[in-house]
Amino acid sequence: MAVGVDLERGLLLKEDTEIDMADKQKTSEIGTAERIHAARLKSGRSEQELASALGLTIDSYCDLEQHDEELESAVSLAQAQKLAKLLDTDLLGLLGESEIPVRMPIARVRSALNAQLGNSAEAKESLEDTLNWDLGPFLEGSAEWTTVYTIDFIRQLAIATEVDWQVLLAGIAAG
Repeated sequence: MAVGVDLERGLLLKEDTEIDMADKQKTSEIGTAERIHAARLKSGRSEQELASALGLTIDSYCDLEQHDEELESAVSLAQAQKLAKLLDTDLLGLLGESEIPVRMPIARVRSALNAQLGNSAEAKESLEDTLNWDLGPFLEGSAEWTTVYTIDFIRQLAIATEVDWQVLLAGIAAG
């Protein structure tokens, strides 16, 4: 097994694709920012290259590698998914979730939510107040909705709909 060392952060990086139970536990113990950093190093890509590909400034990209909450709150779902793809992993993996949940197609959630809200502007407004998000692009199903919302939105939506957020996120990633 080849091992690399990142001197900037003092990390040992294994370049082996097999992950044993100890590695899984270590993966869940490190933060999102550190996982992004390690995946970037493993990919051989530069911070500037990823920042450009994601449409971020270099400072905004560096924040992803320095602050655990940035991936969930500062970039859109589309950018987070693109980052995972560029780093040859999946979004749940970047977030430290090693279990692959059941996938619920997001279109199904959207349809159920539209049916529940019906034509009630009051119900929609109440849910928007609860989520602290405008639901328009999501409920309309516009092709660009993932560029508007963050992973934090998915977490809030999951709480409101009583669905596991990982199931929703996996459903988005699945298409």
